[in-house]
Amino acid sequence: MIKRLNPEHFYADPYHTFVIAEAGSNWKSGSYEDDLKRSNELIKTAAKAGADAIKFQTFRADTVYAHGAGISKYLSDHGINDNINKIFEHLSMPYEMIPQLSDMCKKENILFMSTPFSVEDAKQIDPHVQIHKVASYEINHVRLLEFLASTKKPILISTGASTYTEIDFALGIMKNSGNNLLAIMQCTSKYPCPVSALNLSVIPQMKIKYNLPVGLSDHSTNPVVAPLTAVGLGATIIEKHFTLDRTLPGPDHSFSLIPEELELMVKSIRDADTAKGNGKKEILNEEIELHEYATRSLQAIKNISKGSILEEGINFAVLRPGNRIRGLDARFLSLVNGKKAKKDIMTGDGITEFFD
Repeated sequence: MIKRLNPEHFYADPYHTFVIAEAGSNWKSGSYEDDLKRSNELIKTAAKAGADAIKFQTFRADTVYAHGAGISKYLSDHGINDNINKIFEHLSMPYEMIPQLSDMCKKENILFMSTPFSVEDAKQIDPHVQIHKVASYEINHVRLLEFLASTKKPILISTGASTYTEIDFALGIMKNSGNNLLAIMQCTSKYPCPVSALNLSVIPQMKIKYNLPVGLSDHSTNPVVAPLTAVGLGATIIEKHFTLDRTLPGPDHSFSLIPEELELMVKSIRDADTAKGNGKKEILNEEIELHEYATRSLQAIKNISKGSILEEGINFAVLRPGNRIRGLDARFLSLVNGKKAKKDIMTGDGITEFFD
């Protein structure tokens, strides 16, 4: 059975980072059957790595870019010189594929997600997803935001190449529609993104400003640096592109993680979640033995008879007790010094009782 999420908490759990393995356009292979086969391989890879969700993209070329939008410099720098309209037409996912991908995800017990780029796209995917995602460049897409808000499902909003003004606008639409199941994703719209441009310190700032869960949509190539730094700064969602093979043709493969890197990322994030502990400063079970053995206490440095005056440096000192009877904690030194021993104490044992 596919896992079901509590929409109030899944993206805000400080002890389990919600990991989205972003397939992007990396599912595109050739024929419809080839595309399904690669998609299934990607789904199985994400599930095996331990990701919580795998995310695709759903769009139609004629509802994304204006006619004759031209060639993208970013893509041409990566050897892709086709008109952007043609690229989007080639990479557009057939709507009939969406339920098939959803079923594949159910079999692998991983959540299916897909980012819509238009209202019609969103209508097609809505019956098959528990969570919606707004891409960075759609943060001002009024009609799409309004429809997604109306679904009352959790919505993750990427914030690449945006300002607080634009984030405020998007959140305002959601909240005015009565949808408060929101999270925002720090993102830098550069592919790949250099480490110097990640700007991760904005994560705690956005958490304070919006009082919402914050995540990271990461386009850097290192599998652990940005995700672990983000988790350490309070991110509870990590999204990262992955592929089966970085040498495959297509715009997203070159900066995507390969399967073993995706596994390393997820494992590192899970270890980071575990390392957070319970947030209480206390002596842990793992520390008790050495706390008793090595933390300083008040120990006799010669035999002390009952009624003798306890004098620091003369008959007792602040020492680590080891396996001897542990005395009072060293912080009680001023209370004990100059008082009388309540019982006989052997050299090495601790002072546990005293008379005024």
